[in-house]
Amino acid sequence: MGFSLPSDRAYKKAKRIRQGRARLDPRYDGFVTRFRERYGVAPLAVQPDAVRHPGEDEKVPRLGVVLERTDQYQSFLRPPSSFDPRKQQVVARMFVDEFPAADLRALFGLSGETADTHPWAERVFVAFWDFERVAKVELHDAVTAAELEPFTAMLGLDKFWCTQRAFGPPIIFVYTDEQASALRTSSLPDRWADAYFEIAKRHDEFGYLSRAEIVIEVDSKENFDNNFSSNWFYYFK
Repeated sequence: MGFSLPSDRAYKKAKRIRQGRARLDPRYDGFVTRFRERYGVAPLAVQPDAVRHPGEDEKVPRLGVVLERTDQYQSFLRPPSSFDPRKQQVVARMFVDEFPAADLRALFGLSGETADTHPWAERVFVAFWDFERVAKVELHDAVTAAELEPFTAMLGLDKFWCTQRAFGPPIIFVYTDEQASALRTSSLPDRWADAYFEIAKRHDEFGYLSRAEIVIEVDSKENFDNNFSSNWFYYFK
């Protein structure tokens, strides 16, 4: 039950916990305590489920551990971007040691499906998820077209084509590569970023957004047409 978008059910469950409108199931308290003692941070949410990989008959038990902040999540990665296998093994052992096998089968939704032919700590795949990153996607999505009207008006571009956005601040499109190049080296993108930040932070429910991370990119219709077949799906893919 992983999440990558604000619409994902697992994200919405974690969000309710972060808002204080829900509580992590008390049966995970022992695991959370051990996790915090070892790593110095408590999971925001714990989400066990099971997944069936292509070509496999049996489901694999998966433990989703939701870290609230991005830097916490990144501490469980191994460069460049994969999960640290040693930490996965440690966390799997922490979790399975809290429950008898029968309870584990129920928790992972595997009751009656598979025999315990291997130790649970070896069977459980641990995945770490980043709540902050998706919360930031949500706050950018919450910025309305009406809110962006003053921003668009203040751009002041004689040869302005359009703005487009996906998962973040708007990208400013002019017509030619030459125009885009000139704008990138000017002070205007920083001024636009200041203006957009003031709009976006209204939707920053958890105080995650910083001005330093707001960058307004400039691109051209020429690049869009020539390199992305004039297709927004290809552009943002």
